[in-house]
Amino acid sequence: MAISPPGDILLDVAKAADPAKVEAARARLKAHAGDAATAFEVAAPAARARKAPAGRPEHFVEFESMVLQSFLQNMLPEDTAAFYGEGLSGEMWRGLLAQELGNVMARRGGIGIADRVLGDHTLQDGRKVPVAGVSSGPEAEEAATQASLAASLIEEIERQTAKTLAADALPPSTHEE
Repeated sequence: MAISPPGDILLDVAKAADPAKVEAARARLKAHAGDAATAFEVAAPAARARKAPAGRPEHFVEFESMVLQSFLQNMLPEDTAAFYGEGLSGEMWRGLLAQELGNVMARRGGIGIADRVLGDHTLQDGRKVPVAGVSSGPEAEEAATQASLAASLIEEIERQTAKTLAADALPPSTHEE
């Protein structure tokens, strides 16, 4: 009994492409584009080689890429055997598409997930405030001082409230003055 698995659509297209026809199509595109054709050829490799924005660590980009890949994998339609192929190979192509989309989005700046999750500072009133336990130095000391002052203020409010409640709970004095 022979098994004939469904063909992989990308492999079928690659096999069916006639190199002479592909070259003729490229030549026609260049003729229609004029001077823009050379700019297009130069821009495509440069866009692929573009790295993360300056000042953004590579691990931020990798984390963002992973999260975006997960989001995109769940957002891509599942009933697409006509596009990706059927069975395991179709699932693999769908996963690779999500992975590549996530990588490209993260390399071009992402949507800010890594900055929020992995950043060691938050912005409060336009100034950087270190996240507790992550940063050290003068900012951490200032944050600790602010936290201590806030805790002291809360304790003082609690004491005043307790005194007020205790005074209200005392029975009125029975002697007249």
